[in-house]
Amino acid sequence: MIEEIRKAIDRVCKGNPIECSAEDYNAKMRATIILFALDCADCGDEVRMQIALAEVERLDKMHGYGLSVESPNERA
Repeated sequence: MIEEIRKAIDRVCKGNPIECSAEDYNAKMRATIILFALDCADCGDEVRMQIALAEVERLDKMHGYGLSVESPNERA
């Protein structure tokens, strides 16, 4: 799992989208990408921070993380 996360961060650093399955995009990978974005913000690298957070948003939508993608106003 650590190797997949390392590859995902490398892709974000290069500005490329992360390709992963729903199983790989679990809470740990998501949290790691968010921590990477926070590290970028601390270092003043706002561009990479924004890219990382945009990638989290894209993957959240792709894998249905959080509220239902089909009916966001209804909570289960």
